[in-house]
Amino acid sequence: MIETLSKAPSEAWVGLLGVIIGAVLSIIGVWLTNRASIKQLNTQLEHEKSVKADALKREKLEELYILVDNWLGGVFSHYIKLTLVMRGEIDYNQYLDQVIVDGKEKPVDFSQLGMIVDIYGDDLESSYEKIMDARSELNEISIAHKHAYQSGDFDGEKFLKPYTAAQIKLEELTESFKKEIAEHTKNA
Repeated sequence: MIETLSKAPSEAWVGLLGVIIGAVLSIIGVWLTNRASIKQLNTQLEHEKSVKADALKREKLEELYILVDNWLGGVFSHYIKLTLVMRGEIDYNQYLDQVIVDGKEKPVDFSQLGMIVDIYGDDLESSYEKIMDARSELNEISIAHKHAYQSGDFDGEKFLKPYTAAQIKLEELTESFKKEIAEHTKNA
């Protein structure tokens, strides 16, 4: 076989060498093209992932806005009815009956509200915590009134002023929170 190869004319060797070089260059060209295609595909996939993540965040923030708005309406309906008890216009049982009816008509999943803030609203956490603190303050006044009422002290007027102030504070914080959610939704 070596003898046959040595008898081959130099033009054949040049041709063979040209074919080998051409094949190597083709392989390198295909490799570079595939590499560029993979890089472009990865970039496209990352972009699509980012667009989908932004769309999901925007959707969840819109849902959060609606939940907060519904919650706010329910909360103030509940608290306004309690002011009627404090003023002596209705008794506690009538108030509780109205709260139960409202809860059935307009249920709000408060845990979903908190979950959306925890997962999609990292930059909303501090405002949300302020709302929770204001809600706790309002609840403390409500509980103090309830204990006084249960012990026979039906004069709720002394609770009315701090209760109204706490209610206004909660409303202002919640309205501000809704604006903050809307701004984050626009930027998502």
